[in-house]
Amino acid sequence: MLSESPTLAMSARAKELKAQGKAVLDFSAGEPDFRPPAAVTAAVTEYLQTRPVHYAPVPGMPALRDAAAAEFARYHGRAITRGEILVSCGAKHSLANLFMVTLSPGDEVVIPAPYWVSYADMVRLGDGVPVIVPTRREDGWRLQPDALAAALTERTRFIILGNPTNPTGAGYPAGLLRQLGEVMARVAPRCWLLVDDIYRRLVYGGFEHVSAFATLADVTDQIVIADGVSKSYSMTGYRIGFLLAPANVVAAASRLQGHVTSGAATPSQIAALAALTDPSCEAAVRDMHAAFTRRREFVLAGLQALPGLDVVAPDGAFYLFCDVSRHLGPGTQFADDIAFATWLLEQKLVGTVPGTAFGAPGHLRLSYAAADESLRDGLQRLGEALAGLPPPRDA
Repeated sequence: MLSESPTLAMSARAKELKAQGKAVLDFSAGEPDFRPPAAVTAAVTEYLQTRPVHYAPVPGMPALRDAAAAEFARYHGRAITRGEILVSCGAKHSLANLFMVTLSPGDEVVIPAPYWVSYADMVRLGDGVPVIVPTRREDGWRLQPDALAAALTERTRFIILGNPTNPTGAGYPAGLLRQLGEVMARVAPRCWLLVDDIYRRLVYGGFEHVSAFATLADVTDQIVIADGVSKSYSMTGYRIGFLLAPANVVAAASRLQGHVTSGAATPSQIAALAALTDPSCEAAVRDMHAAFTRRREFVLAGLQALPGLDVVAPDGAFYLFCDVSRHLGPGTQFADDIAFATWLLEQKLVGTVPGTAFGAPGHLRLSYAAADESLRDGLQRLGEALAGLPPPRDA
């Protein structure tokens, strides 16, 4: 049975409370709070005002597939053709398509935890078996080579790496990525590496995102990339994602998509095309990145100053993943992180997501994709909430 997305559920409850007139500060949503670049809005407006809106080709408009191929060729340093690109209704759709056309019953997919909430359920949709591999805070929440080697079997079909990942913001530097690739080639040479690059342009603190293709030259024919415009261009509602995969995989996923959704919405594809091709969009991306950089530093410092919280500085995305376990269990007010997050939302009007949703009980995820004033007020409200609790347990 598929579970409800906990992030969407918490966000929906926060919206319900806001609709009731409650002054909710919601840090649960995984989407930028900025408008898309002006050129994106202008392109969609011009299109809608001057022509009818028809179905788009199932795998995506040729111009958009070509633009995505050009962008990925530039970034990954290799030739990429239109046939290797599938345009879907968001990167989530891209991943679901991939698993449904590549997995056979019993195929295993290695997923490092904490993990994005939908990975495991999408694997199950494809009749696969999620193999959850815990990571450690002291390792920066990054999968380590020995843990990967222990998880691989002859049934392993994919290894998933978010780079950076949701919810921790952990990224994979070139050296570690290369070590993981060597383990994959040695222990499970038939499996594929799936890299979720949706946050690749949102990295901070000197972390350098590296292309899996450029880093793992020996296994380039076994790498699949999920990407899109949702996060980097603040276009979550447009629902455009890209799958970069071998042409035969893209063709199979396109056939599936043709029976499930058909092509992604035509106006959304026009918007994505503008994002990838209009040079003016880069200034908007830089401005958003600068704002996220500032917010990251502010919220990180604020959380580190609060009693009983432990948080690792993220390499990217726009989340902070807090260990709140000292406020849970015997002698505290809360049995678990779900109870804590529920109390924060219902009683203190602060929206977060419990770590259990990401395979990491005892944690909370907070998004800093919110206005500066909201972040200031949120830290103050969180501090007041913690001050009213029993002292945190000893570490």
